Amino acid sequence: MKKEMYFLCMVLIGCLCSIQSYSQDNKIKQQKENRNYYRKALQVDSVKAEKVSQIQAIYKAGINQLMADTSLNDAVKRVRIKSLMDAKNQQLRLLLSPTQQAKIIPTTEREQVSPAKTN
Repeated sequence: MKKEMYFLCMVLIGCLCSIQSYSQDNKIKQQKENRNYYRKALQVDSVKAEKVSQIQAIYKAGINQLMADTSLNDAVKRVRIKSLMDAKNQQLRLLLSPTQQAKIIPTTEREQVSPAKTN
């Protein structure tokens, strides 16, 4: 009986370790895919693509955390989402050219520049 329990415990531990390893491998694979996507879409080097990927990941984590907070009302959430968007876009503006920004920053998040008045 003890041998069977020991064997069962070892099998369970092995399964848990493989699941955790798979999860970590999946996360690393996803990060590489994101970096490669940004590298190709924006035509930048891997270092810049990694920075863009990190900025986007931090933004997404902030949004997820904000949406999970049930103590906030919709108005507060909107203000905080706007703040997260502005911070993300400011970092991207410092890092990317206007052409690259147009490829990655949604039109709804871009600064609205009013056309010059003609007399």
